[in-house]
Amino acid sequence: MDTPNLKRILEMMIGDDQPKKLSKDEKRQFIQDVANFSAMGESVYGKGNLQNLTERVRDIVEKAHHIAVQDEGWFDKITVNRHMKGLNESYKVFESTAKEMSQLQERLAAAYEDIAEGLRKYYDVG
Repeated sequence: MDTPNLKRILEMMIGDDQPKKLSKDEKRQFIQDVANFSAMGESVYGKGNLQNLTERVRDIVEKAHHIAVQDEGWFDKITVNRHMKGLNESYKVFESTAKEMSQLQERLAAAYEDIAEGLRKYYDVG
């Protein structure tokens, strides 16, 4: 039976924890990714304003309620009130979730900016 040599023992102890060397193509892709880093910010910062969206949805819900209640001849009052109550509850969940998302988006943006700042110390970040 062969006894393992020192190199083999070290390899077994270290395992695959050592970083693998990057190929030239991987390095080029990395440089390109870093150069385009700021373009990813569009996703981080979000294209829409959640507060504006929430206000627009609230306005729609309020108008829907007003119109449904106002036109009693068209709708059964008890059914309308039940549906409007459900609509208002759904809006409250929507509003609360939008607020949470806004807070998380701010935290995400701050972390993204920290990453960009760290990268700029060593690389040309676009």
